[in-house]
Amino acid sequence: MVKYIVIICIAAVVIYSLFLFIVPHYRYYAFTSDLTEMLRVSVADRSEDVMEKILNLVENYKIPVEKNDIHLFHKKHYMVKVSWQETVNFFTIYQKTFNFHIDTSTQS
Repeated sequence: MVKYIVIICIAAVVIYSLFLFIVPHYRYYAFTSDLTEMLRVSVADRSEDVMEKILNLVENYKIPVEKNDIHLFHKKHYMVKVSWQETVNFFTIYQKTFNFHIDTSTQS
């Protein structure tokens, strides 16, 4: 009986740790995908409207980015550079900081 409880506790800790480390990466990939698509369809929009859409995406994904961290520029189409850090804290035993960077000017 004790053996099964230990196995269940270990499994729970593994699942929890996977969840902690996967969520920031999911946010990064989902935000990148939505941002790229939004920039493609926002060719005729004003830069203020595009910035507002980007800030809405940031809020939806709960990404720690402020308006002054977003660099929006327009040549033939809108491009964005944004960077942020997310720190994962695993029961104060282990702490890992992930650095995320998006630069849509390097994408085709």
